[in-house]
Amino acid sequence: MTSVPSPQIENLAPAQSGILAAAEIEFAEAGFEGAGMRSIATRARVSQGLLHYHYGNKERLYAEVIRHRSREINIGRRALLDQIDLSAADALARILDALFRPTLGPDGGGKAYARIFAGLIVGRERDQELVRECYDPTAHLFLDAMARAGMDRALAGVTYQVALGVLASVISRDGRMERLMDVETQLDTDTLIDTLVRFVIGGAQALSKT
Repeated sequence: MTSVPSPQIENLAPAQSGILAAAEIEFAEAGFEGAGMRSIATRARVSQGLLHYHYGNKERLYAEVIRHRSREINIGRRALLDQIDLSAADALARILDALFRPTLGPDGGGKAYARIFAGLIVGRERDQELVRECYDPTAHLFLDAMARAGMDRALAGVTYQVALGVLASVISRDGRMERLMDVETQLDTDTLIDTLVRFVIGGAQALSKT
């Protein structure tokens, strides 16, 4: 897949922002194969010609959706990561919090991007280049931070990838976890993140002893 430059989000015209928002929902609901440029144009309330003018074809539009959303998430992740004292006792917990929080917050895309995000983690061929481009640079910053916090680099790689799997299982916030817990109200974001962080740290600690 040929890489095309991503427009800066803050400079997007209203029509482009609307197209990306509509495309994100359409790709989430119908999948890449099921989504159509005509249906995306209809959802965005623009002409199909304008859609092709800005993004060319479906593959380029899909890539731009990933670039758009990942940039929002990664800005938040890096900002939180920069605030961590990596020599502190709670450094690993804060690193994982920085990994989870932006994705589960308002910049994470909610239920729509949750489905796309889960597909990226699965690593379908179409998505592998986009993951390398949009997520790997920030991932390496997190791995470096884990190593500086005292974690073996190989274990950091495993921990990071497992953490993404854990995140994918709850990112849609569809209430299933609460249903299985037999609780009536949805966990607030802080409680959910704390639960995920403690779970991942527990697994990492168990692996470090093997």
